[in-house]
Amino acid sequence: MKHYANLYVDELKPSSEWLTLNRFAAYTGALVVVFIVTFIVLFLLARYQHANYVESYARASELSTELQTKQAQLEAAMKNSTLSAEINDVQQQLTLRQRLLAQMQNITGRNQVSFSQLLQDLAAADDQVIWLQRIMLTNDALTLQGRTLQPQTLPTWLAEFSSYPALKERPFGVFEIRDEGELGLQFTVGHLDHARNVSASAGRSQP
Repeated sequence: MKHYANLYVDELKPSSEWLTLNRFAAYTGALVVVFIVTFIVLFLLARYQHANYVESYARASELSTELQTKQAQLEAAMKNSTLSAEINDVQQQLTLRQRLLAQMQNITGRNQVSFSQLLQDLAAADDQVIWLQRIMLTNDALTLQGRTLQPQTLPTWLAEFSSYPALKERPFGVFEIRDEGELGLQFTVGHLDHARNVSASAGRSQP
């Protein structure tokens, strides 16, 4: 009689452990390496962000200091009486010129194109030492009245009219000059054909 033995039963299989010491050491080393690399990357990133923050903060501080300096300079300038007087003078001149422009536009609606060119040429020929106070336009005869503290600039100012289309065809002359001391020189210049009317008007206005 033959007898058979089953050698593949569980009790007879050789035993083997999955987690050996070598595997544990290998996995542990890999985790340590990953942790170290991650730590280094995070550290470098934090250091870079900190450097950017420090640079941005320094730039913001610099801009804030510069702004405070400019504000202090502006406040000091606004407290300067001379500068305030100059600003007021410019504002008054601007207001006066705007009023003159509005008056001229209301009076000369019949020839808006030529009048617009006339105003442009007068503005282009503007001189800082000459202040126009009155502009008269009667039958296309132009007369300007104003004031200046530098009378020697009047001939040059009139000579420059020849460079502007709406002024170069007009024969201008000086009709009246009156020295008012500290107030400067009061003058009236205009079209030669208009001189008689201006002189007559000036004569009637005198007591």
